[in-house]
Amino acid sequence: MNPAGAEEREAVHVDAAVRGDVNAFAALYDRHLERVYRHVYYRVGRPQDAEDITQQVFLQAWRAIGHYKRTGAPFISWLLTIAHNQIITFYRRARNTSSLEADFPDYGAGANPEAEVLAQFDRVSVRKAILRLKPEQQIVIIMRFLEHLSYSDIATSLQKTEANVRTIQYRALLELRRLLGPQMRLS
Repeated sequence: MNPAGAEEREAVHVDAAVRGDVNAFAALYDRHLERVYRHVYYRVGRPQDAEDITQQVFLQAWRAIGHYKRTGAPFISWLLTIAHNQIITFYRRARNTSSLEADFPDYGAGANPEAEVLAQFDRVSVRKAILRLKPEQQIVIIMRFLEHLSYSDIATSLQKTEANVRTIQYRALLELRRLLGPQMRLS
């Protein structure tokens, strides 16, 4: 189906969900679950926490769907805004706790473990650098480069102008370059 058809179908599901249609909300859940999970996982780094937070995002979305208003941004922007708020809540609650658990990669047969480790190191370095940015910069970088949202959609979601979003992104990229140092260059 073409993108316009998918957008129209989503709009129908959103309207039905706003009216309380559980099946329409389930269709929205199916469509956006992976994207919301990926967004949350990138911010928290642990699958168990990402699953819990993603569940909370959709629970909160279901509770608030009756108040959803079209703003011109795609529905996913609304979900990612809820996700952002849930992540903040998660970090506030977890501030004084730590975990000894670690996720170890499973290298399949024929894989190049050295290349995998170096790639994982780069991903971890970039993720840690992003998490050191100001919260507003984090969300712009994640929405723009991980979720591939347009400046317009990000601006609508964050209630800012496109120029403001571009400025936040520019400053965030400068800070990332500084944090990552010469070992890694962002293009």
